[in-house]
Amino acid sequence: MADTFHMVNADVTTSDPTVLTAGSGETLVIIGCQIANMHASTACHVTVTVYQSGGSTNAIIAKAINIPINDSLNPIQGKLVLETGDYIKMDAENASSLEATISYLKQT
Repeated sequence: MADTFHMVNADVTTSDPTVLTAGSGETLVIIGCQIANMHASTACHVTVTVYQSGGSTNAIIAKAINIPINDSLNPIQGKLVLETGDYIKMDAENASSLEATISYLKQT
């Protein structure tokens, strides 16, 4: 089993984008997640949801949490494990205010 560290950046938009998915034969351990509001004059809220493989089961990690101007939020306290087919979606109140950075350990 190989263990490697990775990072992904994603724009968080109003279209509820998938920001990270555990691929076939992978286990991902999320060790850090920051969502930053880069907008100069508007606060924005975010909802973070984790879906289990197939999308039929989900858990809301953060629901409509407000991120002030030029501030950030760490919605995942501790570690979060994603197994094959599990994924995270983030939905923003405004289309171009938020950016997410996720650091994780990939086990294959």
